[in-house]
Amino acid sequence: MILKKFAAVAIIFTTATGLFMEPVSSITTVPNKVFASGIIAEGDENSLTQDVTGTENNSATDNSTVATDINITEAGTTDTGVVENTKDNTESDSTSNSKKENNNNKTKTKAKKTKVKIQIAKTKARRNYSSSDLKLMSSIINCEAGIEPYQGKIAVGIVVMNRIKSKSFPNTLEGVIYQSGQFSPVRNGSLRKRLAQYNSGRINSRQWKSCISAARKVLNGQRTIIYNGRTKNMSDYHFFSVGLRGARLSLGGHKFK
Repeated sequence: MILKKFAAVAIIFTTATGLFMEPVSSITTVPNKVFASGIIAEGDENSLTQDVTGTENNSATDNSTVATDINITEAGTTDTGVVENTKDNTESDSTSNSKKENNNNKTKTKAKKTKVKIQIAKTKARRNYSSSDLKLMSSIINCEAGIEPYQGKIAVGIVVMNRIKSKSFPNTLEGVIYQSGQFSPVRNGSLRKRLAQYNSGRINSRQWKSCISAARKVLNGQRTIIYNGRTKNMSDYHFFSVGLRGARLSLGGHKFK
């Protein structure tokens, strides 16, 4: 009887104690270690301690690394650093732009000098006459067609130049103009007066400038005029006069053939 009571108490105690114990899984996994039914194999206690300690140490190291990264990031993104970098970049860009502008200016200057040289070379190449030729041609044009339209002035000069090329007339400018009986301004003295004006520099009037311009063109080889809105070639014209018989062209107060 007593044994039965004791057994019953033991069963009740065992049951009550089991109710307050935490259940243990049949297999518990710890990093790199496996335990069966909650039993630690011999010699694994140290390994478990090392694993746990190692994990804590690694965590501490990671935290230190994170802290270091944070410090580096904060140090690298200070307002002062950004401003300084921006200033450096701005100064660098400004210097680069200045160099580009200087190079562009040098290029433009060289281009201008080249253009000027080309223009001078063209002017020299085109000038096939002397200063005395220009004076004489300008003066005879002024005498014969000073009050005529500009194209009439050019036409008179073309006739003079055509005579130089013709076998029927002298082969120099002076020879053609001073040929006996050909140009009335030579006979009546008006050519002498125009030459005196030219020599004294009294050639700033519109009439004189127009005559000089026409003289330059014909001396440089122009043999055409603008007539009734069209270009007319006068390479074969050798005469002009107020009342010229058989004229092929009337321009201003003159007739030409």
